[in-house]
Amino acid sequence: MKIDYEYISKILNVFLESNKAHISIFDIKDAGIDIGEDFMDEKYLFHIQILLDNELISNPHGKIEGLLTAGIRLNGNGSAILVKNNIRLTQKGHDFSISLNNKEVLSKIKSELKDAPFKAVFEGGQKLLEYFAKKKIDGLIGTE
Repeated sequence: MKIDYEYISKILNVFLESNKAHISIFDIKDAGIDIGEDFMDEKYLFHIQILLDNELISNPHGKIEGLLTAGIRLNGNGSAILVKNNIRLTQKGHDFSISLNNKEVLSKIKSELKDAPFKAVFEGGQKLLEYFAKKKIDGLIGTE
């Protein structure tokens, strides 16, 4: 499965739009993201594991304890038990979320970096966001 950065942006937006420091898997579900019912939605599972692998989300103590961190307990048959664990967006996750929220950055990631390693996309997104912000600031102060 390929990483869908627009989909990741939707998941991370649940954190950004919340007025709480921590959310749960149920908040993500309530935001309209299909996480599956008895069995985890494969797309959601894949992308939540990418977020965990890259330390973009954690428990309230900054620790990552596998899928349980994200409120998922998988049974041997592939069925899932949802657990109302608190999940937080790490600083790294917040930074990535902000870059994905920028339409210009997301567009460039989807068109130019779609097959790049995650680290390159993360760092590239940050650099693109800085570039677009600098252009905007230069325009505001008249140095363009």
